[in-house]
Amino acid sequence: MISEPVEGELALRDYLQIVRRRKSIIFACVLLLAVPTLVFSLLQTPLYAGRAEMLLKARNSESLFDPSRVVPRDPVREIQNEIRILSSEPVRTAVREELGSAPPVSATPMGQTDIIQVTATDKDPQRAALLANTYASAYIDYRRKQSVDDVLAASQQVQTKISDLQAEIDRATGPQKDSLVAAQNLFKQKLDQLQVDGALKQGGAQLVTPAVASGKPVAPKPARSGFIATALGLFLGLGVAFVREFLDDSVKSKEDLERAAPGLNVLGLVPVVTEWRSKDEPFLVSVAEPKSPAAEAYRTLRTSLQFLALEQPMRTLQITSANAGEGKTTTLANMAVAMARSGLSVVLVCCDLRRPRIHQFFGLSNEIGFTSVLLGKVPLSGALQEVSDQPRLQLLASGPLPPNPSELLSSKRTVEVLTSLQTEADLVLIDCPPVLPITDALVLSGRVDATLLVCVAGATARKEAARAVELLRQVDAPLVGAVLNGVTEEGTYGYGYQYYREERPAGRRRAADEQVSGSNGNTVKRREPRQPTKNR
Repeated sequence: MISEPVEGELALRDYLQIVRRRKSIIFACVLLLAVPTLVFSLLQTPLYAGRAEMLLKARNSESLFDPSRVVPRDPVREIQNEIRILSSEPVRTAVREELGSAPPVSATPMGQTDIIQVTATDKDPQRAALLANTYASAYIDYRRKQSVDDVLAASQQVQTKISDLQAEIDRATGPQKDSLVAAQNLFKQKLDQLQVDGALKQGGAQLVTPAVASGKPVAPKPARSGFIATALGLFLGLGVAFVREFLDDSVKSKEDLERAAPGLNVLGLVPVVTEWRSKDEPFLVSVAEPKSPAAEAYRTLRTSLQFLALEQPMRTLQITSANAGEGKTTTLANMAVAMARSGLSVVLVCCDLRRPRIHQFFGLSNEIGFTSVLLGKVPLSGALQEVSDQPRLQLLASGPLPPNPSELLSSKRTVEVLTSLQTEADLVLIDCPPVLPITDALVLSGRVDATLLVCVAGATARKEAARAVELLRQVDAPLVGAVLNGVTEEGTYGYGYQYYREERPAGRRRAADEQVSGSNGNTVKRREPRQPTKNR
């Protein structure tokens, strides 16, 4: 989840972290839209456009008998009316008679003018131009016919009026007859004008620019389509990413874990171990890749714990997690190697009596171990196993799995074994089952000096981490802090600065370690930062 911003910069950083975490979703959305769009565009048959331009003229037949009448005009409405007439059935019928078919065309006004542009598209550029010109001609002919028909209709009305006046003239005498003759002469003049108008009528439209064949297709446009699809995919991906982020309740960073469990110190941030290919097979990064950022993170965790040991006894350290599969055993094994290499004698104890796994990290046997000592079948010295190639490191495996692990861990004999182990080593590290599914870790927490909770970024839910801490505190477990595994790049704070990427000549190496002695006689090594070196 997004952390509460203190400043605008912090909010921006949080959003950028979301983008980095969800970049795969964003990239997938972009690909899902852009790639099919590009493929579809490239596979489309090119279309060519023919464009003809026509000038529209206003019709004045309505004011023929009343020149003083002023008819208000709405240019936009008139042009839209003419555009509809262009696509009307009479015009399409005329085009069909001319070409054999009448594909639809579009018409748009040209800015603030009385000119409209008729656009037709076709696979053949010649036919596209012909289609546009034919539509324009059919429209002009149709409007001319309408205008002529209007004049003829008006001429018939005027002729009828002249005939009516002639009948009245034949019956009238004196001054009345002269008045009727004068009126008849006016109508005869109008009739002459109508006849002239009918001969000159153009239909209120004329072709300004005929369409010509174009050599450049108007569709498809792969570049434009790809750009639009990429932009839409990016917006869609960002939307999905942020929705997923707000719905995701998992711990992703140190700040998330600290907010989930207030007062809990996050002592270590372990980055993703990219060298670990198969999670089913144990992998000790501290041994296999001692110069990697993950190995450096375990050494930093070791230093943090040793500094805590200056203020409180920490001879027995219990490591657990909220749920299974969160890396508690991996953390324990790597931390044991780091502790042993610092000069401490370390004993690993497997108290996970349900799914023991720590022995697999060191290739040792699990036939004899902790339960064997508890039941008195073998002495402690006979159950401890030396870890090869790791001086000062021993393992007490779980041994045969009992039917009642919780009762066995709560027994007085467990306390006696753990007390005896403290005489065998400077530090006893205990692997325990997870807190939430079973109570084994809670039972054992009262028999150790310190408890360390392990979570994994992107998998441990905040409410699960909070509940695990709550349960541990309810039984007064000596909870000293937490470790967050699987942290991505932006959350690791540059562990290691790649300290060991480039070895210096022996004559130029500087002493970079200083010794810090604890009250219990243990030694803490603190590595001073060196200048970062370039990768080879």
